[in-house]
Amino acid sequence: MEIELEVIQSMLVKFKSEGKWTLQAISQLSEEDITWSPNQESNSIANLVAHIRGCVHSRIETIFYDIADSRDRDKEFEYGLKMSIEEAYNMTKESFDIIIQYLEHLSFNPNLLLSQPFTNRPLLYSVK
Repeated sequence: MEIELEVIQSMLVKFKSEGKWTLQAISQLSEEDITWSPNQESNSIANLVAHIRGCVHSRIETIFYDIADSRDRDKEFEYGLKMSIEEAYNMTKESFDIIIQYLEHLSFNPNLLLSQPFTNRPLLYSVK
C-alpha cells in the first residue's frame, strides 16, 4: 500500500471515531450547556460547532466542490450565539460527514492528496 493511501485510511478511521464520540457528547448536553460560556472572551460549544462547520465549508466545500463561500466568520464567534441541541448535533454530523465523504473520495484517488487544487484560488487568510 502506498503511503498516501495509508494516510487517508488512518484519517478515515480517526474522523469516524471522533465523529461518533463528538455526537455522543453533544447528545448528552442540555440547551444551556450548548450556549454557556464562562465570559464574553470565551467561546461556547455553539460557537465552536459553528466555527468547525464554517472551516469545513471554507476548506473542503469551497475549494474541492466549488460551492460559493458564504461563511460569516464573525457570527461564528458572536457572544451569546443561540443554537439548539438538534442544530449543534446536525451541524457537527454534517461537518464530519463532509470530511469523511471527501476522505473516501481521496481513497479512490490517493494521488489527489499530493496535488494542490487551491493554487489558483485567492488566499482567504493572511500568513504571518
